[in-house]
Amino acid sequence: MVSNPQRVKTLLVENLPESLGLLLDPDEPPERVEGSFVDGEGRSTRSDALFRGRLRTGKSALVYALLEHKSHRDPAMPVRILGYMVSIWKAELEQAGARSGRRLPAIVPLVFYHGSDTWNDPLSVFEMIDMPPGLEKTLGGFGYFLYNFGSTDSARLSEDPEANAALPAPAVAKQKRHTSEQLDAITGGADFRGEFGRHIYYYLIENSSIDEPELEASLKRTNPEEWETIMGTLAEKWLARGREEGEVRGEARGEARGEARGKAKGRMELLQEQLERRFGELPSDIRHRIRNAKDSEIRSWAVAVLDAATLDDVLAAGKQEH
Repeated sequence: MVSNPQRVKTLLVENLPESLGLLLDPDEPPERVEGSFVDGEGRSTRSDALFRGRLRTGKSALVYALLEHKSHRDPAMPVRILGYMVSIWKAELEQAGARSGRRLPAIVPLVFYHGSDTWNDPLSVFEMIDMPPGLEKTLGGFGYFLYNFGSTDSARLSEDPEANAALPAPAVAKQKRHTSEQLDAITGGADFRGEFGRHIYYYLIENSSIDEPELEASLKRTNPEEWETIMGTLAEKWLARGREEGEVRGEARGEARGEARGKAKGRMELLQEQLERRFGELPSDIRHRIRNAKDSEIRSWAVAVLDAATLDDVLAAGKQEH
């Protein structure tokens, strides 16, 4: 039934609301899109087909046709359909690249049912939700509420002091920059005597660029009676952070030194090969001299070996450079 694009177009025009059917381009039948989105559990009782139809506006829309083989109703059908739609959109995003900014195509679900019972079950997830008054617009469109506290005054994020302290902490750590107001909101709200408050301080020390003088200054403003106790208790955390940073810097310096030594060794070995090719096997004292030579001498000898008549002439070039 859904293998012929022209037949599909006829079925769509006949079964979709007139306003939607009129949107379809009359001169171009829908194009079949490969792939099935019915899960394993329902594959034996349903077949599906996805079509991309061109609209009169020039844009395209996806029509998801689900042929229901079962002879009884399915009250959960809206949730199943929604799951299939999400799978289709995921495939579209993967094809375009999740960060491309591409808008998702509209999907028109169409269920074919051949049962004898009257289908009086919900036709949308919206109808299945026990909707609290006032949330119809957001929940009905499957949207979400955005709480952008990155652009909110740090002192007014929450009436709960510790929530007000915890909320800006990830932003401070992630952005690697902060204001004194943000820091004061954290130190003023986090109760160091409680586990959650200590966790906020530890998170801040381990993940942000805040240093001891900054934290001390903030604590003096927000906890003038307890700042010394807090800083004293945090001392071990600061030491641990310093050790970790030192180890990272040490590893980086070690890698740089190792790379430099490797390059220098390669230049010495190449120079020795060049000298032996021109002047024969080198005396042991010359090999020792090359191994202990400065990098500038190696470079001078490597240039001189191209034109020098003797080994002594090559070695003399190194002396002239110094």
